[in-house]
Parts: sequence; structure tokens; C-alpha cells
Amino acid sequence: MRIPSRNPTCCLALAVAAALSAPAAADSGVGVDLWIANKFDPSAGAAADPKDPRGTTWLRPGEKRTPTGTLYACPAEPPVLDGSGAWQQYDSSIQFGYFTIGGDDKSALWRRYAGWDDGFVLGLLELHFVRPSDGSYIDVRASHISEHDQYIKGTVGRAGSYKIEAYARSTQNVVSGNARSIWDGVGSNNLTLAGGLVPGASTPAQVAAVSAAAPERVLQVNRDKQGLGINYFFDPRWTGYFNVTDEQREGTRPFGGPFFFNFAFADNGGIFETIRPIDDSTVNTNAGIRFVGNRWRMDIGYSGSFYRDRYRSFTYEQPYALWNVVTGPGVRSSQLTQGQFSTEPDNDYHSLRATLSRSLPMNGQFSVTASGASMRQDDDLLAPINCTGTFGIDLVGNGQVGPTNPFLYACADWNTPASLSRRSADMRIDTTLVDARVVLQPTADLTWRGGLRFYREDYRNTYLAYNPLTGEYGYVAENGSQGTVVPGEVGIWNPVTGASILTRVMSLPLDTQTTEANIGADWRLSARDSLGATFSFTRNEPSHRERSQVDDSTVKLNWTNRALGWLTLRANYVYLRRSGDRYDYDPYAFTFSEHLPGFVEPEGGLPAHTVDALRKYDMASRDQNKIDLMATVMPREDMSFTASLRGDWNDYDAKLGRQKLDTLGATLQWEWQPSPRTNASLFYAYDRSKLGIANVNEDGAAAQTDPVLGGATYPEAGRWWVDDKQRNHSMGAVFVHDFRRFKVDAAWNWLWSRGLTHYRFASELALAWPDVAAYTGNAFPTMKYKLNSLTLGVTMPINEQVSLRLFDYYERGRVSDWHYLGFDEARVIDHRVYSDGGPEDYDANLVGLLLTIRL
Repeated sequence: MRIPSRNPTCCLALAVAAALSAPAAADSGVGVDLWIANKFDPSAGAAADPKDPRGTTWLRPGEKRTPTGTLYACPAEPPVLDGSGAWQQYDSSIQFGYFTIGGDDKSALWRRYAGWDDGFVLGLLELHFVRPSDGSYIDVRASHISEHDQYIKGTVGRAGSYKIEAYARSTQNVVSGNARSIWDGVGSNNLTLAGGLVPGASTPAQVAAVSAAAPERVLQVNRDKQGLGINYFFDPRWTGYFNVTDEQREGTRPFGGPFFFNFAFADNGGIFETIRPIDDSTVNTNAGIRFVGNRWRMDIGYSGSFYRDRYRSFTYEQPYALWNVVTGPGVRSSQLTQGQFSTEPDNDYHSLRATLSRSLPMNGQFSVTASGASMRQDDDLLAPINCTGTFGIDLVGNGQVGPTNPFLYACADWNTPASLSRRSADMRIDTTLVDARVVLQPTADLTWRGGLRFYREDYRNTYLAYNPLTGEYGYVAENGSQGTVVPGEVGIWNPVTGASILTRVMSLPLDTQTTEANIGADWRLSARDSLGATFSFTRNEPSHRERSQVDDSTVKLNWTNRALGWLTLRANYVYLRRSGDRYDYDPYAFTFSEHLPGFVEPEGGLPAHTVDALRKYDMASRDQNKIDLMATVMPREDMSFTASLRGDWNDYDAKLGRQKLDTLGATLQWEWQPSPRTNASLFYAYDRSKLGIANVNEDGAAAQTDPVLGGATYPEAGRWWVDDKQRNHSMGAVFVHDFRRFKVDAAWNWLWSRGLTHYRFASELALAWPDVAAYTGNAFPTMKYKLNSLTLGVTMPINEQVSLRLFDYYERGRVSDWHYLGFDEARVIDHRVYSDGGPEDYDANLVGLLLTIRL
């Protein structure tokens, strides 16, 4: 629809309004991205915009507030057109300058999401053009143009006709600033031992020396994302939209790398923190069409996501030898030297959805949403192992694989895709959703709400691990290392030589179905007092879980009071009761070899899968009480004070497992906005949480067949308890004042976090190393994190077109994490090798001088 050129003032207002909305989502939450910002410009330019001297309204003096009493932010100054041609420019500028950084500027915490660098910088580029004759507009905004911390966004459109957005954004995530690697090839998917280390034949002292001599390196993942969004208005009722984004991740991060668990048998195998490559991309797209009529509204759309990884696998050489626990003449272990991981598989997601809504009598609304989605993964599968020769234990000593040597396996039978029951994953999860809601307002003081929701997930094509080359079932554990140390633990079931071996042979299909119904009402008792209540019932019916039926009954109550003109009170309370049918502590037996034809139960019975008293938190019965109180005080027209208190108490019906999770928090906030030239705020927040967990350690000397708590396998003497407590304090202040000749801004943030993990145990049997029971104490060292940051800035106008900004950003961090104690001295502890040195204390300072020129 073309806007007539004879009313340029109206056209300009519409065009500028559309242009100023560009940083937000393209279309009701379905767009190329929700927010375009970075550490240098977190508000996407909103904080730097000059404020309208008329304040939030020109109809009356004073500030405007939300219905609950919170002050509205002062809007930006209205645009001033510059030019007399068909296209006119407004509020365009370029900002460039110089950054200098001092202190511990290499710290991972300082640089985690910010690409701070010394040198010249293009801080900002803004271009805004409008054509008043038809409401067309062009906007370009770019910030902190650099290698890994930047964004640029462009928008073109015409008010009431179409809008096209395109953007590119780069973000870095520094995960370690002090990593040391014993491998060459960091960044690739094949790590080889460095410094002359010999795979499978190196000592801990040799590995420690190579680790200590390795230079420190930064591990980080860089994200580059591009997006395109199109909205087209066919007419006042019909709208179409299309959006697509493409995100690439590239870099390295610390990762696991077990090669047998080592703790039980000294000098055997090892546990490694490897360095894994990241090189993948994800394309997300959505498209749809909307109709808005007087009574009917409709939205039909498609969403898709497509993930691709450059690498299918990740391998690493390991330096330590393996030896088996079996003694006897001629008995020997295979020497395996390489670990292997599969990377995330390529996968696709498709979803079709439709929403239909209609106006009803009694000022009502009815809407129903239906959607169907499919998540698909059909990557080629890796062979179970990548060794050559043999793996396992040679009991005979002749190196021959056969029935007389049941724990020795030929790599050639397992290192080829021919050893798989199928060559690709061929996995799929299909989902179905139907959601209906109705709202009725029979009177001005009463509103009724109700809804029904049905959701289902169906797993397709479970995988049975069967090797057609050997007739065996199962999957090789830890690339063969575990079965090379302990006989019978290779992860393979053989109907002839290992008919009593219990191992996992099939994937677990986790189908689920959820049905939810809710009804509620809001009642306005008076012009300043209202009540609300909602009751909901949810039934979850999962397959192959500890319960086949889990019911949640929830009551929500809320109250809002504005009886005093200067005070708003709000209170919310939620009670949830979770229950279900009989709890089955072991529903997974069908995925193990015990259900294969020819399985022979071992003498003495099958080992217990776990203790019968253990409850998983999402299946356990639970009582939750949640309260949220808030008061907003308006002592004067330009000031507000808000205080809130919230609590969440969860009690789980569990002797073992999660027993409780309680949180309590409070917030105080003060805001003052005496004029458009001045605003100040101050806040303080506190929260604490406590997590209680209990479990039991098995008695390794007893038979492992009794699942009962207090029985032979899991005696009461093996019980232990952990209470994890977290405390967080945060404060902040902001002050901005425009002295006309210059503008001052200051911001301060402080964060203090403390975590303490207490434990207790019934006896030394509860510990992995009973001989240290007398030295354990009752708590791990306290974990602490402190952060102080301060920003001071002065902006000075040189003339109407040019201004100068000088700012200083200082940040100080203090970290105490017992997990990394001693890593500053050594990263190799016996047969355990760590790469990341952990977070470190730091003091860093950034000074910037920026020149802004209005174009």
C-alpha cells in the first residue's frame, strides 16, 4: 500500500517509527535475532541517545509510570531531518578512536565475551535515511568493528509495505587463558603426543615435564552469525515473513578423555583433559503467513534447523601403558594407544504450526495451536573401535582370538563399519502439540481463563548394537581400554564365550505424552484491588522411565493492591504437589543383554542395577511452595523505590537422591529521574540456595545382587549426605547527568558469590578410599567469586557536529576454586592429566578516547 505523497508529515512519522524499531525482533518474536548488541554497546545505542527534553510526555509535567508504579525510561530525542532532496538523513554519525588496555588483560574472565584490543577502533557507524514521499527508510548500524566482537545491521523498508533486515555478528567465548597441552595438533581432530612422549610407554614424570614446558595458550570458541529477515504486508490483513540465520562456531575447548578409570589400579591407563576442536554451523529458518481480521486471526508457519559438524570424530594419543588384573603364566594385555570420541552428529529439525483465534461474546478470545515437528539424525556411524591388531586380555599367551581365549578380540572385527548392525543412525523423534485457550470477560471486573494442552514425543528406530561379523552384541567400552584391564568388561556379549556378561546392547527410547488442563479467574474487587487464582493439572506419561505416570497439581494465587496512591503491593503464591504411580527403580533391563536369547544368569544372580531407594528428581514425588512479594513506593513524582522478596521451597520424597532444593532472594532498587538530563539508580540483590542430596556406596566385598537399602550390597554404613549452599550478593549504581557543556556517566557493579559444600557419612565404607576417613573433615574448601567493575565517562561537545568521549572501564576479579588447587604448580597428577589451569585473579583496565562526528 503506497502512502499518498501529499501528506509527508504523516509519512515521516510512520517511517521514523518503523526505523527506530529496527533493533528489536523482526516480527513478534519470530525474527532474525532478538537483540543486536555487544560488550562495548550492550544497550544497542539506547544508552547513548540524547533524551527528549520534554520527558516522557508533553501533555503534563512530571514523569510517566507503568500501571504498577515503575518509572518509564525517558525517550530519545525526536529525529531532525537534514536535507531537502527525496531522501533525507537524520541522526547519522560515525565514532572512532583509540583503546589502551592495562593490567591482566589476558585473563579468560576479563576477555570471555569481549574482544578488547589495544589500538584504533571503529566504535560506531550509524546511517539513517528516510523518503517522506512514501515512507521508505534505510538504516545501518555497526559497532566495535573487530575480529571477534562486532555487529553490523542494516534495515530497509517502507512503512506499511515491507521491511528487510540483514545483520552479521561476531562473539568470542574465551574458556581458558592458561591451558597447557601435552599434544600437538591442537585445533584439529587428531591430537598426537608432543615432546618425545611415546604412546602407551611414557611415565608420569615424563608427561609432567612436557606439560610444565608447554607454553600457555588461550582456548576460545568464536561465533559468527549472519541473518536475513523479510516482512511483507500484502494488505492491512495479510502479512508474510521469512527469516534465516547461519551461525558458525570455530575454536577449541577443554574436553574429557578417559582411558580406563585408573583409580582402582595404580599405574594403569589414565584420565585426560584433552583439547577438543569446535568447527560446526547451524542454519535456522522460519517462514509463515498471518491474517488479522475483525474476528478471526490466523498464523501458519514453518521452522527448520540444520546442524552440520566438520568433524565426525576426535582422536587423541594416550601416553600410559595398560596392564590387566589377571595373573598367570603367559597372560598379557593388548597395548592400546589411542582414544576416540564421536562428535555431535549432523541433524535436522522441521516443524509446521498453525494458530487460529477468534473473538467471542463477553469480550472473549479463543485460540488453538496445532504443530507437528520431526527431529532427524542420520549421520554415518563410526566403527566401535579404531585399533589394529587385538584388544582385550590374552589369557593363553598365544595371541590367537578364539573360544579358548574368550577375552581377546580382533580389531579387524570391530574397526570397520561392517561391524555395525546398520551403517547410519536413522534416528528420529516426532512431536505433536495441540494447545487450546479461552478467555472470557463477562463483566468489567471479572475475567475467566481456561486451557487444554496435549504434547507427545515419539522416538523412532531404536538401535540394537549387533556385530554381524562375529554374532556378538554390545559396544566396546572406552575404545577397548576397560576390557583390556578387567576381563569381561569390554562391553560385548557373546552367546558362547560370554553368555553371562551383562552389558548394554540397545538404545533407550524415551517416548512421552503430556496432558495439561488449567482454569483460572481474575477478579477486580475495586478500582485499586484485584485477586487472581489458577488451578492446573498436568499428567506426564513417559515410557521406559521409573514411573509411567506423573501428576502435577498446581494452585496459583495473586493479589495486587493500590489502595494508597503512592504504594503498589503485589503478592503471588504457588503450591505444587507431584505424585505418581509405583516407582520402579530399574526400568531399563530390556536394553541389556539379560533379555537376549541364550543369556545365562550368572551364579548368584544378576548384579543390582542400582539401589531401590534412589529417586530421580524429575520422577520423585515433590511438594513445592513458592512465594513472591513486591512493593513499589512512589515517594515523589520523579522517584520510585522497589522491594521484593521471593522464596521457593521444594521437598522431595526421597531417602536417596535429591531431598530438597530451597532458594530465598531479596531485591532493593531505587530510581530517580528528576529531569531528562539526569537519572540515577541503585540496587542491591541477595539470594541463597541450599541443595540436599543423599546416596549410598556399595560394599565391594559383598555380592552385588541385593538392591535393597540396608541389605548386603548397599548397607546403611555406606550412606552419605551432601548439603550444597550458595550465597550471592550483588550491588550496582548508575548516575548520568548532562551539564550541557559536558555529560558525565558513571556505573558501578559488585558481585560476591560464596559456595560451600558440606558432607557427612555413616562410616568409612561410604568413601572411595576408606583409609582417609579420619582426615576428611566435613566440608570442601569454600568457593568464592568476587567481581568489581567501574565505568567513568565524560562526553564533551566540541561543536554541533563533533563530540569527544573519554572513558575508563576498570574490572577486578578474585576467584577461589578448590577444584584447581595446585594447578599453578603441576597439571599432571599421577596418571591424571589436566590442560586448563582454571580461573585466575585479575585486574584489568580499559581507557578509550572516542570522537563522534554527526554526518
